[in-house]
Amino acid sequence: MSLPGVYGAIEFSCTGELGQMRGDVERDFAELVAQMCAANMAIYRMQATGWTKLTGQQGFLPERGFAFVTLDHVVMGMNGNAVLAHGKDFDYDAAYRRDAAYRRLNAAV
Repeated sequence: MSLPGVYGAIEFSCTGELGQMRGDVERDFAELVAQMCAANMAIYRMQATGWTKLTGQQGFLPERGFAFVTLDHVVMGMNGNAVLAHGKDFDYDAAYRRDAAYRRLNAAV
């Protein structure tokens, strides 16, 4: 993994299905993370949609992603991909820039 602190990466669907996985991650754990990522995105979408409808405020959608942080680890999920990292070494900005560059590259193809 070329981002500081990252020890694994997964792909996840909006229904929580695990796609590809890379790095030092057990399959059972990767499946749990895929379900957690899909659930977090769905909860955010529900809250953002409800808040927008109730208040008329804009700017919460489309959802971009999330970071789930524990004392030692981070899961950062964006656009159906998630990285798993050791928290003290993880660079959030670098991960976001890497995802943005990946999306621009795919949009150009």
